[in-house]
Amino acid sequence: MADEDGLKAADGAVAAGTKVRPLIVQPLWDRLDHAVIVTDCHLDAPGPTILYVNRAFTTLTGYRADEAIGRSPRFLQCRRTDPAVAATIKRDLRQGDSARVSLVNRRKDGSDYLCSLVVTPLVGVHGETEHFICVADALKEDLTENRAPDAVKRLSAELEQAQTLIEDLERRLTEADEVIDRQNRELAIVTERYRDSLAQLDAIQERLAIRENALERRGREFERSDSELHASLEELRAMDEELRLTLERMEEANIQLGRANEELRRLQAADADKLQLLASASHDLRQPVMSMGLFLDVLRNRLGAEERPIMGGLLAAHLSIRTLLEGMLDTARLDAGALEPMIEPLPIALMLEIIHGEFMPQADMRGLRFRAVPCTVTVFSDGQLLERILRNLVANALKYTVSGTILMGCRRCGDRLRIEVWDTGPGIPEDSQQAIFEEFRQLDNPDRDQKRGVGLGLAIVARLARRLGHEIGLRSWPDRGSVFSVMVPLASADKRRRHP
Repeated sequence: MADEDGLKAADGAVAAGTKVRPLIVQPLWDRLDHAVIVTDCHLDAPGPTILYVNRAFTTLTGYRADEAIGRSPRFLQCRRTDPAVAATIKRDLRQGDSARVSLVNRRKDGSDYLCSLVVTPLVGVHGETEHFICVADALKEDLTENRAPDAVKRLSAELEQAQTLIEDLERRLTEADEVIDRQNRELAIVTERYRDSLAQLDAIQERLAIRENALERRGREFERSDSELHASLEELRAMDEELRLTLERMEEANIQLGRANEELRRLQAADADKLQLLASASHDLRQPVMSMGLFLDVLRNRLGAEERPIMGGLLAAHLSIRTLLEGMLDTARLDAGALEPMIEPLPIALMLEIIHGEFMPQADMRGLRFRAVPCTVTVFSDGQLLERILRNLVANALKYTVSGTILMGCRRCGDRLRIEVWDTGPGIPEDSQQAIFEEFRQLDNPDRDQKRGVGLGLAIVARLARRLGHEIGLRSWPDRGSVFSVMVPLASADKRRRHP
């Protein structure tokens, strides 16, 4: 009955909670006639622990599997066991070799038997020893009798057979480990590809979601714009009559400009006479534009807040026409030599107030803040030409400032006054700051759009400043704004003098 219990226990004889390779517990071990013991790989005290035994072990020792698993193999040794044999086994196993020894063990019933033992390390896929496999066989001859040569040969053959089985098992384990390792690598590659595919799919889904949100937002903006457009159309119909009157006046002004252009074409043969004519006809050419400005100012006071953007566009167009006309006339007068400055003491406060009042409606219509800092000093300059310089600088700031503030103020610099015009426009790159003072140069208008002027404003500023002997300055910061300045001498006495 004890043997039957031992055999039944050996069928599942693996230590609970231990990790043993699947090949170790295959029924192959139970078919062997030799006792097989599988231990862990701990060689330090108290030594390795038994993890598995086969049926032949129970038959040889009388110990059931549950009585052996979890104990050290040393519990089988008796007093007759040579200590040097145990030291030899430990030394060979530490060197990674198999150990082949003979020693005396004791059965459960107390009888001693001579045992031939082969201990082989089981190496894992990472090159480290994971278990020890012990194959034991009792030498059945009495320990006091001399072993016959045939018995020795038989034992040697059995040991060779056991070694062959162990080597075959190791080869199978190695092949299985290689297959598992290769499959693990392939699985890792497939897993990585799967993860990449998931990441790509997530990225595509995210882009699709962004596009859907953008489309929805654009749809809402389109609907809102469509509603605003319908409202604007209704407002335009209500303003049609008033605009018709304004357009008639503009047509009359265009007719007068056409007559002036025809007169200029007839005078092309005599360049000097043409320039003189432009200089003398400045009053007649300015009159329609000034009238247009007055009409627009009256119309601005009659319109409500909803029409302010449209009126801002009209005021900007009027400012562009006026700036263009004045630029052309100033250029003609300068080219003809008919511009003779009158230098005299000039209070700067009134000039700043006039310019601020002139450009404030245009700035307000465009949603800009235009501020002029008061100044009470008196300078030496030509009032008309200095005002023209400052007006061109403010008009240039209004043209290129989309949002923010335009500031006009003064700073004392020794015996001179620096009048500055600050804006929050796009700024001017350092390598283009000289080019903007050339005639017909516009950095942001490469296609020469005439609606944005012809690029005479800053060129006239430079020429007028040279004629007056004033210094023009420029500081600019891209994407932050610019500041244009003109240096004017301070007045020390109330006297008149002509420019040399």
